Amino acid sequence: MIVTGSELLLKAKREGYAVPAFNVDNLESVLGVLNAASSLSKPIIIQTIPRTLKYGGVATYSSLIRANYKGGADITIHLDHGGDLQVCKDCIDAGYTSVMIDGSMLAFDKNVELTKQVVDMAHSCGVSVEAELGTIGGKEETEGQIKYTEVDEAVKFVELTGVDSLAIGVGTAHGVYKGEPHIAIDRIKEIAGAVDIPLVLHGASGLSDEVIRNCINAGISKINFATQLRQAFTQGLKKGLASKDATYDPKTYLPYAIEAVQEVATRIIKLCQPD
Repeated sequence: MIVTGSELLLKAKREGYAVPAFNVDNLESVLGVLNAASSLSKPIIIQTIPRTLKYGGVATYSSLIRANYKGGADITIHLDHGGDLQVCKDCIDAGYTSVMIDGSMLAFDKNVELTKQVVDMAHSCGVSVEAELGTIGGKEETEGQIKYTEVDEAVKFVELTGVDSLAIGVGTAHGVYKGEPHIAIDRIKEIAGAVDIPLVLHGASGLSDEVIRNCINAGISKINFATQLRQAFTQGLKKGLASKDATYDPKTYLPYAIEAVQEVATRIIKLCQPD
């Protein structure tokens, strides 16, 4: 079934595993992650960032996912890093079952205010909400402004907003890591012990399997993957274009990209949800 984020993440939190959330950009990446989830009968979250929505149109991606979803595993359609109330509303109207409002670069009170507005609006539509407190490295940060999530602020934020899940800043970064990342596992444990909602880890592409397992064991229930899928798609596309099957017809070389995305997604699902 296509369900809310809360339905997937609360179960993951109770049972001690994580749901991988895959950022998709096109039909091929949608097919790759759906194939992986269905073949394993494991739940996943399929998500898009606002830049992707601007590229292809808000209604396009929900339609792609719904049209190609054949069951076999529960999924959530999620907006990643929504920047304002309007994009969250647009996604809900387009059929998303979960949205993220990212006010992490705002002052605490302003983040609370914006998040509460989205929570009230989304909950009235039966849609779950993820928010962010602290900052994730990479595209979000400006030098000198990376902020780890404080435990007491997380507790207060959850109480004031009624948000369903919380992305926390613990040393991860979006994109490709330039050096060895140092993840504050103890901070994850502290926050997980202080709040009763699922916690989210952004910027997981490039982390070792051991670190990811440690994050899950510490209390992470949702883990975002984007760069790894884009790398797999590009490598698969190059392989397809160089193959003996390639012609001027994209249907002869794009299946290589679907297969590459599926392989990576399959490995990630198994890592997050071992049998």
